[in-house]
Amino acid sequence: MLAAAPTRPRILLIDTNLLLVLVVGSHDRSQIERFKRTRAYTADDYDLLIRFVAGFGGLVVTPNVLTEVSNLVGQLSEPLRGRVLASLALLAVQVPERYFPSSDVVRELDFLRLGLTDVSVLLTAAEDVAVLTDDLALYLKLSALDAYVVNFNHLRTGAVGG
Repeated sequence: MLAAAPTRPRILLIDTNLLLVLVVGSHDRSQIERFKRTRAYTADDYDLLIRFVAGFGGLVVTPNVLTEVSNLVGQLSEPLRGRVLASLALLAVQVPERYFPSSDVVRELDFLRLGLTDVSVLLTAAEDVAVLTDDLALYLKLSALDAYVVNFNHLRTGAVGG
């Protein structure tokens, strides 16, 4: 007998690279292909990301993901850098945050392999939160845990419906 697919949660956590694409693209889609940290993506990927996110009732973030995105945004040139950081600040105020103390995260078995941010994502997913990522190791671990996870590269190729 085949196992049923996990029920799609209403809340979505977007992993670091894709959240970066989202906030940069919301200001200047053309920067997605020019900024060194988002160069692997296109304006069409941004549109796909927007459509996928719209299928959820809300978002959730972790402080770890927000910190990574903030650090990467810091590499943008002004005035775009300031505008994108202002959007990230608004996101941090408006979107619920799931927090796990680092002292707890580093005690998780997967910490040495996945690191602080990805383990915080794992812990968030355990709270019935969907995850959108392009990180293969994180995707495989979440899949093995039967979490609701979508690899963005599968969306790009049409292997998963949005």
